[in-house]
Amino acid sequence: MSATDSEASPAKVDAPGPVLVDKTLTYRFCRGASRSGLKLFNRLRVVDADNVPATGGALFVSNHQSFLDIPAIAASTKRHVSFVARDSLADARWLAFVMRECGAVLVKRGAADRKALREMTDHLEAGDCVAIFPEGTRSRDGSLGEFRGGALLAARKAEVPIVPVGIRGAIDVWPRSRKFPRPGGIQVAFGAPLDGRDPAAANALRAAIESLVGDGRFPRG
Repeated sequence: MSATDSEASPAKVDAPGPVLVDKTLTYRFCRGASRSGLKLFNRLRVVDADNVPATGGALFVSNHQSFLDIPAIAASTKRHVSFVARDSLADARWLAFVMRECGAVLVKRGAADRKALREMTDHLEAGDCVAIFPEGTRSRDGSLGEFRGGALLAARKAEVPIVPVGIRGAIDVWPRSRKFPRPGGIQVAFGAPLDGRDPAAANALRAAIESLVGDGRFPRG
């Protein structure tokens, strides 16, 4: 092996893999099943879906009420969405397969994960939508918790819009205290896109999500 070959090898090894931004068969199946189930059992209501850009990268920033949040967002938009989830979920083989086939970004909980940030940015720069839950954990009462840092970094790096997302009702359908979900209404509302480069973006984002979430319960009427 020549010196040139030896020096080139590490670059090939370290090169990142392809970014999955397309709807695979697994993604389509999971989205279709989620949409059907949520429509049937949870009267899924989608508000202002036209706030989601038709093309190009976009960062969805949402509150986190239950395990149903990911399927609810996926079912609420026709765009492919890469969800940011904690890496411990991949301990389950079937879930690891689903997340891999759906293009999820896994992040190490409780640590600054530069690799995950890079992956999020790669998705956004490739024109994909990425969804993140900055609270880091599910709400206990439906209210909006404290945001952890870093939610806007990927959007700023990729120079894409930030779309606030508010989920209501999921806290009653599948609260932390229950092992299984129950029937009940769920609403997913998309706010007007924000410019992540704006110095006031962080405050505007939280205010927008608070407005969309309200008391956290499914709106009557």
